[in-house]
Amino acid sequence: MKNLIYLIALLVAVVSCSPDEYSAPANLTADQIEWEYFETDVVNEFTLINKTEGVTTLWDLGNGTTAKGDTVTARYTFAGTYTVKLTVINQGGTVEVQDNIVTDRDNMAFLSGYPYDQLIGEGTQTWAIDAYYKGHFGLGPTIENPVEWYGANPGEKADRGLYDDRFTFEITESGLTVTQVTNGDVYANGGWAADLGTTAGNEEPDGGDFIMPFDGGEFVCSFAGDILTVNGGGFLGYYAGANEYQILALEDDLLDVVFWDTKANFYWFTRFRPLDKLTPEPVEEPKELLALDIMDDFEGNGNIQWSTSDIDKFAVIDNFAPVPINESEKIAIYQKGAGEWTNVKAVLTHYMDLTERNVFSMKVFIPSFNDYETECNPGTDWLATHNLMPQVDVKLQDSSLGGNAWTTQQVRTHVLTSDQQDMWVELTFDFSDVTDRVDFDQIIIQLGNEGHCNSGIFYIDDFELL
Repeated sequence: MKNLIYLIALLVAVVSCSPDEYSAPANLTADQIEWEYFETDVVNEFTLINKTEGVTTLWDLGNGTTAKGDTVTARYTFAGTYTVKLTVINQGGTVEVQDNIVTDRDNMAFLSGYPYDQLIGEGTQTWAIDAYYKGHFGLGPTIENPVEWYGANPGEKADRGLYDDRFTFEITESGLTVTQVTNGDVYANGGWAADLGTTAGNEEPDGGDFIMPFDGGEFVCSFAGDILTVNGGGFLGYYAGANEYQILALEDDLLDVVFWDTKANFYWFTRFRPLDKLTPEPVEEPKELLALDIMDDFEGNGNIQWSTSDIDKFAVIDNFAPVPINESEKIAIYQKGAGEWTNVKAVLTHYMDLTERNVFSMKVFIPSFNDYETECNPGTDWLATHNLMPQVDVKLQDSSLGGNAWTTQQVRTHVLTSDQQDMWVELTFDFSDVTDRVDFDQIIIQLGNEGHCNSGIFYIDDFELL
C-alpha cells in the first residue's frame, strides 16, 4: 500500500448529531454500523457515507488525513490499497469499522494547482528564511498577530544554523517532497532541542536555544486544508517540536507559516521566500565622525531613539516634582527589575567627535525608598558589590562589537549621597580625556548599579551633549 502521507483529502462535512441527540442503541456493535463508499466521476475520488443515525462520525481516510461528518470526500493521488476507518460515537462509547479502497491508477492532477504550483514554481523551487525582512521570525499568542510578543530584526539570528538552511519543493513519484539542506546544523528551541540529540556543547552564543547537528534529507509532504505536514522527521526552519505548519500566506514568492508550541503555548512564525526573491541584506552607509547635537528632554523634542529591551520599564511620565532645578512637564521613569544588566541604549547614526564636544549632562531623581542594602547575587561573583546603589553611569561604546561592546567602553559614574536623594540633581559626565577615540556610536545609561538582581525605581530628564 502506498505510504498514506503522500495523499490529499478534500473534506466536505455535513452536520452530524451532537452527543445529546444520540438515537442509536446504547450498546452499538460493528454489525449495526451502516456505511458505504463509491467512486465519483473523478479518478481516485471517493464519496464516503455513514448511514447510521444518531451518532458522531469520525473518519481516517487511509491517506494520512482525517475527516468528520456523515458524508466526506477522499482523494487518492496514487494507485494502491487504502484502509478507511470509520469511528462512530454514541452514548455507549465508540465502535470502529474499516474497509479497503483499492485504486489501480494515479491521478497526479491532485498535486497541481494551489498550493502545489506556488511551492514548486516551474517544477522545483528552493526556499529560505527571509532573514533581512524585519519580523521574519517571531512569536505571539494568536494567528492574527503571530509576532505580537517578538519579531526578529533583520539578520538577528545570524550564525545560528538558521539562515543557511534551504528547502526545495518538487513533485516526485512519492508526491510532494521537500529536500531540507542544513549544512550540518539547525537552530533549535531550548525546550525541544533534545529531540535532535545531546544538547551539551551545542548552546547558542547568547541565549537559551541550541545549534544542533542535523543533516536534513528528503521528506514527503502532505496537505490537509491549510496545514502543510513534513513527514518522516523533517521540519521547516526553527525546530520547536512541530512538523505541521499552518499556512498564513502562500504566493509565488512568499510563504508565511505558523505552528503551535505545545510546551510554551504560543505560536511561532516564520517567513520564507524563494532564493531569488529574498530581501537583500541592507547596505550600511559608513558612519561619519561628527559633533552633532545629542539630546532628549522627554517632551518630544529629542533626537535619540532609546532601546528598552534590557529594562522593565522606561517611559515618559508627568514630572511629580517640578521645582526650579527641573520644571519640565515630562520626565522619564527608569524602572529596574531583577535583570543584572538593566540599561537603556541608543545607537547613533554617526560616530561622536569628542574633540569638540565631550561632556554630557543629565538631571536625575534618586528616591530614598529603594532598598540599597540587601544583596542579591545572580552568579556574578567576580563583582565586588551585589546590591542596588544610588548610582548613575553613562557609557560610550562601539556598537559594531555587539555583545562585546563593553570591552572597549568608557564609563563615567556618579554615586549620590543620602543628602542628594529625593530631589532633582544635575550631573555631568566628562569624556574630555578620551578625545582620541573615534569609534563611539553607542550610549548606555544605567542606574542602580549592575551585576545584581535587586529592583529599583529612578527618574531622569534632560539628557544632553553639551
